[in-house]
Amino acid sequence: MDRPELTGKIQTVLGLISPDELGVTLPHEHLIDDGSCYFVEPECASDRAMAHKAVSVDMLWWLRYHFTQNTDEVVLRDEQIATEEAMRFKLAGGNAIAEVTSVELGRDPAALARISRATGLHIIMGSGHYLAVSHSAQMETISEDEIVDEIVRDIMEGVASTGIRAGLIGEIGCSWPLFPNERKSLRAAGRAQKLTGAALHVHPGRNQLAIAEIVDILQNVGADLSRTIFDHVERTYRDLKQTVQLAETGCCIEYDLFGREGYYPINLDLPNDSQRINELMQLIDEGYLSQLLISHDIWTKTQCCTYGGWGYAHILNNVVPVMLAKGMTREQIRTIMVDNPRRMLTFV
Repeated sequence: MDRPELTGKIQTVLGLISPDELGVTLPHEHLIDDGSCYFVEPECASDRAMAHKAVSVDMLWWLRYHFTQNTDEVVLRDEQIATEEAMRFKLAGGNAIAEVTSVELGRDPAALARISRATGLHIIMGSGHYLAVSHSAQMETISEDEIVDEIVRDIMEGVASTGIRAGLIGEIGCSWPLFPNERKSLRAAGRAQKLTGAALHVHPGRNQLAIAEIVDILQNVGADLSRTIFDHVERTYRDLKQTVQLAETGCCIEYDLFGREGYYPINLDLPNDSQRINELMQLIDEGYLSQLLISHDIWTKTQCCTYGGWGYAHILNNVVPVMLAKGMTREQIRTIMVDNPRRMLTFV
C-alpha cells in the first residue's frame, strides 16, 4: 500500500503527472456510464411509447421533462461519441476531466484510457460505490473493511486486471435517508481517503439535512473535510446561509449542474446558470473562493452536443463570458477552474 510517489502528484488513467500539468479542469463529469438504475417506466400509455425509443433530436421536447423515463437517455455507452464530446472541451481550452462514474454505473477504465489518449485530456478516474438503488446483491454481504481494501487497491494497484489506477474516491452515493449499505460505503470511503490522501467526492441525498449527517459520519471515521467535495450543492441547498455553514467546515462546495435550467420532476427549485454565478459570487464575497468548484455532471445523452445538449465545453464557451460580464475576475475564474481542482486532485 505504501506508494510515496503519489504524494504531491495527480494520478490519471495514463499515470502520474505533476499538478502543474493539470490546467483547466472539470471536476465532476461522466464520459462512459450506465444510469439504468434511474429508469422509471412511465404510467401513461403515450409516454410508454417513448420510453424505449432511441434518443433523437425530435424527442427533445419530451425528454427534457421525462429524462429518467427513457432507457436510452440514461446511458452513455458509445466511446466514439464520448471522445468527440470530450474533444469539444479540449478545443475550447480544457485540459482535464475528473470522471466520477462509480462501480455500479459501469465504470470503464480501459475506455477512459483510450479517450485520454485520443483527446490528449488528462482523465482522473474515481473509485467507490453509488446509491443503494444501483447496488448489486453483493453489497449486502461485503464488509466495510473489504470496501476500504477495494478502494485502496483501485488507487494503489489498479482496477481489477487493467492496471489502470483511480486518482480520487467517488462519487460516493448517499440517499435520504441513508440506506445501511450507503452508510457502510460512505464510512469505508472516508477511511480509504485517510489511508490514501485522495480527494473524496460525495453525492448527498436530496434533503437539506442530508449533508450534515454525511459530515458527521466522515468526521467520525477521521476523513479530511478539507479534501472532501460535496457534489450538486445547488440542488441540495437553496438558502445560501446553509451553503456558507457547509463551507465553514472547510470542505469544497461544487456547483456541478451547469447547463441544467431545470430538473423536473426531481428538483423543482434548481437555479439556472445565471443564478449559479450569482451564488458563487456571493460565496466569493464571503471569503470562500478557494473552496469552490464548477462542472456539468453530464451523464445523459441529451446533455451532449450530439443529441442537442450543451456539452462539456458549455462552461468555457457560455458560462465564463457571463461570469466576466457579471464582474467576476479572470483570476477568480482561474482559481475555481485551475487552482482549486489542482489542489484537490493532488495526493497528500
